[in-house]
Amino acid sequence: PEGSLRKCLGPGVKPEGVVVLTNVAPRWNARLGSFSLNFYSRVKVASKKNFQLTPPNDADNIVFLFGKLQRNLYVCDFKPPMSCVQAFMAALSAFEHRMGIS
Repeated sequence: PEGSLRKCLGPGVKPEGVVVLTNVAPRWNARLGSFSLNFYSRVKVASKKNFQLTPPNDADNIVFLFGKLQRNLYVCDFKPPMSCVQAFMAALSAFEHRMGIS
């Protein structure tokens, strides 16, 4: 189809078969004195690469979780509707600055 992806996915437009996921925003943790996300003991090291994806308006339904376990070791958990290839690509997106992509 003609047009950009942005035009196809504009406000109120949901093409058939497209699943929209949003990044979960961290919440302020007074005990830690910083923003944090609950990674359910899957992530061990704080990192700017750690993130979760959920359907809009359903923050409890985590479809994708990516985070750091230790130096150079990360965890990637996902479930349908995300495929293995889609999860791998989402995980790679956390490293885009290190691969020389601008």
